[in-house]
Amino acid sequence: MAKLVVSSREVGYTILPYTLTKPLQFELIAHPSDYVLGYISYNEYTAIRKFTYTESGCLNSVHDHWSLSIMKEFPYCENNGPWIVYSCPPEKVSVEFGKLISSEALHIHNWDTWSVVGKHAKVAVVTSQEIF
Repeated sequence: MAKLVVSSREVGYTILPYTLTKPLQFELIAHPSDYVLGYISYNEYTAIRKFTYTESGCLNSVHDHWSLSIMKEFPYCENNGPWIVYSCPPEKVSVEFGKLISSEALHIHNWDTWSVVGKHAKVAVVTSQEIF
């Protein structure tokens, strides 16, 4: 007997590792996307992560965003950050990434699916991707 564990309809967010350059940070602010909530950054001196909202077109950082609890437990966290947080499943992230950075194409190979207390949608954390 087979049982569906996670449907693609249940994946409501995707966390993508991507090196944010200053121009990209400004791009996230200047042209807010309906699908980019913000990004997670890591301060190597304090060893603290923070989440910065960009969806409103202005920067607002917090230290208690739900995405930070995933990063705290994420077993493959070789990439300290930053990470872009999208409010859509991985299939849509590839399209939205192309809108944000038109000179690069993203192909997502694998992701882990996480659940967060208080969130009804599952969260995909990308573990393998290629950027062309």
